[in-house]
Amino acid sequence: MANGFIQLIRKNWKENLYLFSLGAFLIALPTSIALISCTAVALLVVWFLTGDYKEKWDRLIHNRSAFLIMSIPVLYLIGLCFTNNFSLGIQEFNKSLYWFIFAFVLGSSPPITYKNSFRLLSIYILAVSIAAGASIYKLFCLEAALFFDFRSVTWIDHIPFSFQIAFTIWLVIYFIYTGKLSTTQKTFLSLLVVFLIIALLSLRSINGYLYFWAMSITALLRFIWNANKRIKKIAYLSSLFLLLTLPSYYTYYCVKEFYNTVEYKVDEIDRFTANGNLYKHNFDNKSKENGNYIFLFICEEELIPLWNLHSSIPYKSKTTNGFSFCSVVFRYMTSKGLRKDAEGFAQLTPKDIENIEKEIPNYIYVKNKFSIYPRIYESIWEIDQYRLSKDPNGKSFAQRIELVTLAIDIIKKNLWTGIGLGNSSLAYDEVFLESGSKLASQKTGSSHNQYLNYLIRFGLFGTLYIFCVLFFVFFKERKNNAFLITIFFTGMLVANFGDANWETFIGLNFFAFFFCFLLWVAPKDIYEP
Repeated sequence: MANGFIQLIRKNWKENLYLFSLGAFLIALPTSIALISCTAVALLVVWFLTGDYKEKWDRLIHNRSAFLIMSIPVLYLIGLCFTNNFSLGIQEFNKSLYWFIFAFVLGSSPPITYKNSFRLLSIYILAVSIAAGASIYKLFCLEAALFFDFRSVTWIDHIPFSFQIAFTIWLVIYFIYTGKLSTTQKTFLSLLVVFLIIALLSLRSINGYLYFWAMSITALLRFIWNANKRIKKIAYLSSLFLLLTLPSYYTYYCVKEFYNTVEYKVDEIDRFTANGNLYKHNFDNKSKENGNYIFLFICEEELIPLWNLHSSIPYKSKTTNGFSFCSVVFRYMTSKGLRKDAEGFAQLTPKDIENIEKEIPNYIYVKNKFSIYPRIYESIWEIDQYRLSKDPNGKSFAQRIELVTLAIDIIKKNLWTGIGLGNSSLAYDEVFLESGSKLASQKTGSSHNQYLNYLIRFGLFGTLYIFCVLFFVFFKERKNNAFLITIFFTGMLVANFGDANWETFIGLNFFAFFFCFLLWVAPKDIYEP
C-alpha cells in the first residue's frame, strides 16, 4: 500500500507540486507577508520545474485575457520612466509584477479537478478561520492594551484581512448551497459563517464592512435573477431591501444620537462643585462625547490630586500621539456622563482608570466589543471634530477627506497622463503648500482611493486602460465561475473607493490571485447556487 502511494506521488508529481504551491500560497495569504512573497515566487519556480513548456505556451498563447493582465506592469514600467524618486518608483513597479506572475502561471497551467479545487478552497477557508480565531483570542481574551489594538491583533494588516474574511464567508455559503454535504457538515459550516461574521465585526474595518455589503448585494441580485420560485424571489427581494435600508437607517440613528446633546444655559449652569470649588465652563468649544460637552464642568483643582494619587501616569503628561493626557481624562469621564470633579472621579472604577491609562477616550470602545457602533461613532466623532476645528490631524477619517481633496487638485494638473511612479509624495507636498491645508506633511502620499491613485500615477489614459483590461477579462471569462467571480469582483470595485487595495501588497496579491484562480484554475463544473 505504501509503495502504491509513493508510485502515485511520483506519477503525478507535477500536478501534486503545483497543487502544493497553490495551497502554500493560500495558507500564506491570511497569515504572513513574508510567506506571501515566498510562495508567490515559488509558484513561478514550480512552473519552470514542472516543464511541459510547449503545452503551457500553447495554453497561454490562446489566452488573450492572461496576456492583457500581464500587460498591466508594462504601464508601471512606462510610469517608472518619469520618476523623480527611483527607489520609491521601483518599489511600486515591483508590486505590480504580481499581476504578471499570477496571470502567467495560472493562465498557462492546466485546470484542476473540482475535487482539488474544493480542497484548495477548503485549505484557504481553514487558514482564514484559524487566523480569525487567533485575532479574536488576542483581542478579547488577552485584553488588548489599547483601543486601536484591533488594528494590530491580526497577523497581516487588518483591512485586507477583513476582505479575506468577507470573501471566506461567501465561499462557505457557496459550498453550503452547492456542495454535496451532509446535514451535519452544513450545520458546522453555518456555525462557521456566524463565527466569521463575528470576527469581521470585531476588526471594525469600515472598508471590510463595505466589501462584504457590496458582495452581499451582488449575491442577492444573482439569487433574485436565478430564482425559479416566487417564494424564493420574495425572500431574496426582502433581504435585499433590508440590506439596502438598514445600514442607512442605522447610520442615521448613530448620527442623530451623537448630536442629541444635553444643553445648558450660561446663566443657569452650576458654577460650583459639591465641595464648593469653582467650575470652568467653555461654551465655545462644542466637542462632545455621547451627547455631553467635554469642556463643561471641569474642576482641575479637585481632579488633578485625585488622578495623580490613583494613577502612575501623571495628569500633566503627554499621550503617545503628543496630545495632553488630561484630554483623555476629560473625554472618558464625559463619555460616562460624569463631571470632571471629585464627585465624578469617585464614580470611576479601577477598570475605568486602567482604560484611561491605555488612552481609551470613550468607555463604549471597550464596553461594546461585538458591536459596530463604536467604529461608526469614532468616524462621526472625527468628522465632527474636523468640522469644528478644520484640523484633520489625529483623525484617520478626516485625514482621508483632506487627502482626497489634495488628490483631486493633483489630478486636475495632470489629467491625461498622470505624474508617473514614485512622485506622489512630492506632488502632495506641492499642493499641500498651495492649499494651506492643516494636514501634517508626513501624512501625505496616498488618497486611500484606488481610482484617484491610478489617476494620479497614470492619468485618464492609463487608468482607463487598466479598467478596460479588467472589465474585458471579467466579462469574457466569467462563465467558468459566474457567481463567485462576480461577487468577488464587484465587491472589490466598491471597496476601492475606501482604499488603494491594488497598490497595497496584500490587497493586490489577494485580488490578483483569486481573480485569476476563479477565471482559469477552478473547473467549469463548479455550478451556481
